[in-house]
Amino acid sequence: MIRLIRETSPWIIKGLIGAIAIAFVGGMGWYGYEASQPNAVATIGPYTVTKQEYLRAKQRYYRLYRDQLKQEDIKDETLQQLAIDGLVTNKSWLVLADEFGLVVSPQELHDAIVNQKNFQKDGKFDTQYYQRLLAANRMKPNEYEQQRREDLLIEKARLLVSEATTLTPAELQEVTELNARQTLEGAEPDLQVFEQIKMQFLLQKKQRAMQAFQASLRARGDVTIHEELL
Repeated sequence: MIRLIRETSPWIIKGLIGAIAIAFVGGMGWYGYEASQPNAVATIGPYTVTKQEYLRAKQRYYRLYRDQLKQEDIKDETLQQLAIDGLVTNKSWLVLADEFGLVVSPQELHDAIVNQKNFQKDGKFDTQYYQRLLAANRMKPNEYEQQRREDLLIEKARLLVSEATTLTPAELQEVTELNARQTLEGAEPDLQVFEQIKMQFLLQKKQRAMQAFQASLRARGDVTIHEELL
């Protein structure tokens, strides 16, 4: 897997949907969820995308378009595709974390939750407030803790991929040439611009690595999306 990440080609700029972390806060809302609906809209390896996760993600994208992009007329098909693509990407990161042997310890999970400002009062974690906030959003503590554990695993997998992703000499030469083309004649190349271009190349390479990994999962039959439930 590390070899795949290191050798992936950098020049694909079509990665419109990155690995979006599905965080709890900011993603509250059930988008009309009914408990009687089927509870699995997709499976990625051993992981399941539940109906609740899907509807929360869909609601997040709706709010993004409405509140930040100021778009009211948003096609439902667009929200569906964004939501399921983001969730499949997240679960793919979890499969990758498993392949790397990554784990989240009970102490790591505990620290992540008690240090989350949304669950604090007067700068300290408040257990009752934590439980009330979860209950208000129809989520049990064990459900949220599982979701938070997955978020932490995704962060670890991303970090490992970032550390493993480097540019080849030829790619660095491309960065240098692009930076030179953006420099005014007679001026010295801007090192800050060089680093920005380099980071863009690295991001594209990392996105391509994840796309290749997702393609391998699909080729193995490890990704199933129940379109009729979206």
